Amino acid sequence: MSKLEEKKNMKRTNILDAAAKLFMDKSFASTAVDDVVKMAGVAKGTFYLYFKDKYDLLNQIVAYKGAEVLRGGIDSLIEKESGEGMALKEKALYLVDYFADYLNTHRDLAALVNKNLTFFFKSFTSGENAEFTAVSERFISAFTSEGYAQDEAKMKVYMLTELIGTVCCEAVLETGPFTLEEIRPVLKNTVSAMLEAKNND
Repeated sequence: MSKLEEKKNMKRTNILDAAAKLFMDKSFASTAVDDVVKMAGVAKGTFYLYFKDKYDLLNQIVAYKGAEVLRGGIDSLIEKESGEGMALKEKALYLVDYFADYLNTHRDLAALVNKNLTFFFKSFTSGENAEFTAVSERFISAFTSEGYAQDEAKMKVYMLTELIGTVCCEAVLETGPFTLEEIRPVLKNTVSAMLEAKNND
C-alpha cells in the first residue's frame, strides 16, 4: 500500500471512529456532519470524498465496527484453540458466548448495530463490503472444510450470524422477551442443532 493510500485510509478510519463515538454518546439524530469532521480533524469536503451523507456513514460504521467485533472473535478463537483442533460446532458455540459477552459489555455498540442489522447481515455475506470480505471468507471456509458447498456455506453463515446477532442484541438491550441469561442456553442448543443437521444428511 502506497503512502497516499495509507493516508486516505487513516482519514476514513478517523472519520469512522469519531462518528461511531458521537453516535453512541449523543445518538445518530443529534450528531451533525460538522460534529463528525470537527472531532475527526478533517475538512468537510474530505468527509464527502468517502461518504455520500450521514446515512451512508452510519451504514459504513456498522460494517466497520461489525468487522472489528468479528475479527476479535476469530482472534480469540484462535488463541483458545492453541494448536488443538476444535470441531466446527465447538467453534460456533465458543463464538456465541464471545459475541453475547462482548455485546453485553458494549451495550452502546449493540444499540448502534441493532438498528442496522439488515445492512450488517447483507454486507457480511454479499462480498460487496471490504470491511467484511476477509472476515466472512474465514467463516465460510470453516464450513467448506467440513464438506459444505460454497453457496450452502454462505447461507449457513448468514443464518447463524443473523440468529446470533438478533437474539443477542435484543436480549442485551432488553427489547426482546427474554434476558441474555435466559436465552443463551436455548440459542446455543439451536446453533448446535443447525450444525448437527449436516452430519445427519
